[in-house]
Amino acid sequence: MNKLLAGAIIVVILLSVFAGYQLLRPAAKSTRIQIAGVILDVELAEGSEDQQRGLSGRVNLPSDHGMLFVFGYEAQWGFWMNGMMFPLDIIWFNSSREAVFIEQNLQPCGSGQCPTYAPPVVALYVLEINANFVRSHNISLGTEFTFVS
Repeated sequence: MNKLLAGAIIVVILLSVFAGYQLLRPAAKSTRIQIAGVILDVELAEGSEDQQRGLSGRVNLPSDHGMLFVFGYEAQWGFWMNGMMFPLDIIWFNSSREAVFIEQNLQPCGSGQCPTYAPPVVALYVLEINANFVRSHNISLGTEFTFVS
């Protein structure tokens, strides 16, 4: 009986710590962008921790949302689908916010050998959105996005 009570207490403590962390951690920064006439609410991934986590572990993404990775300098940023639970389109943009590389309908990858997708040119921004967004909105190389105030 004492082991059962001790186990229950440990579970309650762990749940309390987790809930406290969720309440106290800073809210993700977000903004709105417009691309191909569509306004998207995008979560900003500006720090390395947010960039490494990305959208992994989430079960879905509303159709008018995305994640915009903002890097400190232009490079050939590679992305993978490790830990993802739904397919994505990924668009790389240069410092002028023009699309320079696009990958469509990338499928989730469990664990292990996940392919890395990287552009042949440098980019400053990368946008992750639901699969088929690129095709549905006729996005191509050179398509620009703007920040909406």
